[in-house]
Amino acid sequence: MTAIQQQAVQLIYQLPDEKIKAIITLAVDELRLMDFQEQEQITKKQSAFARLEQLHFDLPDGFDTDAELMSALEEKYGTTD
Repeated sequence: MTAIQQQAVQLIYQLPDEKIKAIITLAVDELRLMDFQEQEQITKKQSAFARLEQLHFDLPDGFDTDAELMSALEEKYGTTD
């Protein structure tokens, strides 16, 4: 248990039950929100990956990726030597 968790527990011990119920409700809501945000991030990443997969296309036979890279680098930056 971290120091901040220990401090929270000590403070909770001092509260009446009604206030502790409110804290429990708040904690449950926060955990649900965190889970929702995590799922939303996963969904965004999956959606982005699906869009990338849709962009996939077949390259022509004999396409030299290394030569294309070198050509693009030389075009952008000049000689690569």
